[in-house]
Amino acid sequence: MSVKSFNPLEYTEYKPEITVKEGYINISDSEKIYNLTNTVKTYLRDNQGELYISSLTNPEHRKEIKYIISDFIKENKRWNFDLSLEQVIAKVQEEITELGIIQKALDDPTITNIDINGVDCTYVEQNGVDVFRPDIVFQSEEHLYQVIDRLLLMEGKTLTAAEPHIDSFFRGFRVCAVLGKDRGGISTFGCLLSIRKFAPDVFSDAEIISYGNISEEIRNFIATVVPGGANILITGGTNSGKTTTLIRLPLYLDPSTRICTIEDSPEMMLQMKEAYKEYKNIFSLEQKKFDGNKDREYDIAKNTVVALRLRPEWIFIGEARTEEAAYQALQAMNTGHFVSMTIHANSAKDGAVRFVQLAGNNQTIAAQVASSLDIIIFQKKLKNGKRVITEIVEITGYRGAEEPVFQPIFKYDLKNEKHMKVGYISDVLAEKLRMQFVPEEKIRRWTRGDAM
Repeated sequence: MSVKSFNPLEYTEYKPEITVKEGYINISDSEKIYNLTNTVKTYLRDNQGELYISSLTNPEHRKEIKYIISDFIKENKRWNFDLSLEQVIAKVQEEITELGIIQKALDDPTITNIDINGVDCTYVEQNGVDVFRPDIVFQSEEHLYQVIDRLLLMEGKTLTAAEPHIDSFFRGFRVCAVLGKDRGGISTFGCLLSIRKFAPDVFSDAEIISYGNISEEIRNFIATVVPGGANILITGGTNSGKTTTLIRLPLYLDPSTRICTIEDSPEMMLQMKEAYKEYKNIFSLEQKKFDGNKDREYDIAKNTVVALRLRPEWIFIGEARTEEAAYQALQAMNTGHFVSMTIHANSAKDGAVRFVQLAGNNQTIAAQVASSLDIIIFQKKLKNGKRVITEIVEITGYRGAEEPVFQPIFKYDLKNEKHMKVGYISDVLAEKLRMQFVPEEKIRRWTRGDAM
């Protein structure tokens, strides 16, 4: 049954603050509300999936979903309740659109992570700093599981002894849920829940310069080498902001550039960002698994092979974790494509070593990396919570397969909290930029010859 367009003014009598205490609902009504809620959930999943997912973090979209629920219930009067229609609608709205005590944290734009270690132990990352939230306490383990079930609803998943760990990726955030040992799971002391929120748009140059992630000079450098076709490896630890930096790089390219993004899970989502509304030549590939048949799996490595047949000029890879993924990324660089990717490492040097180790770990691979990979960016989360690019180097060679040779270009002074230019690009990289028609005056700014 189709639902008519909703008009917010038509439902002003259904105030959001209406609540119904459990003690006032008789058993019959409770069962009917449970069944009605499941019916409405199914309808929303099948007909309003995008809006419902967004409503979990967007208060305005949550209002729209509440109006749609109200409209649907009014048109489907198959249940007789002792409660008033307003109370029934309010209860179903609450069950579907609210996530209880974590809702405010989800709505707070300063909070990027919510980590729940049990019913009474929740930490949030707020403005980059982990903060204990004693006010976020669940009524019981069952209450926490109910919240998890709502978060997993849109993908039709649920925690079970057979699947005690689930990663679920929505367009607004990523959920990691772990089943407690008492229910046949793997978490010793009850279930665990971690929610990572993603920014709805891409930070501008002015925003990240003001924040301190980069300097104006680094911005000008990146704006030169990216259009110049420099292959870039972004390294850093977990939660250091690597993906945030990666998804900004295509903004330095011409909007008509054919761009491919490849990742395990949909985090970059350039097509959904306001900053990329003029970029129409983007396509995205993500991992696809087949239960019990790893050979059929489309992971980053296989998707990179697929991407090469789709004629991208630039490939942006979310994370290289496997030997196959690193090797295929290297082959893409060697076949005339431009590649930017992220990798977990504790320094620019460690990133260069790890890339070689993953891609093949021999002198031949090291030589290929040295001739193909141009720039390594290392990003770090500081004690004050800030994510800062602390190193930018050019890789010029390897001694054997384990000792990369660098030309440092930028360094972050931790004591004075300032980015400093400490070196220049090589003649080899300068020539590569010329081959991509970067103006000579821009190239000279970053070469040693310009300083003489």
